[in-house]
Amino acid sequence: MYSKIGREEELDSFYTVFSINMRDLGTPVYPKKFFNNILKEFPETTWICTIYTKDEQPVASGVLVGFKEMLEIPWASSLRNYNNYSPNMLLYWGVLKFACEKGYKVFDFGRSTPNEGTYKFKEQWGAKPLQLYWHYWLKNGGHLPELNPKNPKYQIAIKIWQTLPVGLTRLIGPAIVKNIP
Repeated sequence: MYSKIGREEELDSFYTVFSINMRDLGTPVYPKKFFNNILKEFPETTWICTIYTKDEQPVASGVLVGFKEMLEIPWASSLRNYNNYSPNMLLYWGVLKFACEKGYKVFDFGRSTPNEGTYKFKEQWGAKPLQLYWHYWLKNGGHLPELNPKNPKYQIAIKIWQTLPVGLTRLIGPAIVKNIP
């Protein structure tokens, strides 16, 4: 396996991995155009890092966004079928190496729920937690909705989504995800 960093030329590989992973998680996917627009609007500070097998199949990928002295990876995914090869480890190694080469002083691993899988993955890299807060404006003082995949009311929808063909999730996912806060 090897890593490659690029921009628009890596978008198809990123979107392939990202959309499969999102389907596997049971979550609607953003449209590819969303990521393309980010790359076009911020040409000096956005990249994509992709991990490929020796036969050129993308197996992990992430979008990188730089700002001042910080680089972050707000969207990253890997294919579950390749987890035993640890492509995520190579992805983050490549991203951290790139961050150092570009002179970034801080790497933001992104939000995670404490003690969940992504939190533990980031912790092993030496990431230190920083408490962040979500703020909501609720019309007419309503109750805070429980918008998370562990909410039992979403379990049936998640299970159905996970069985759909990836092509279909790419087609209908963008129309759904734009209505999810």
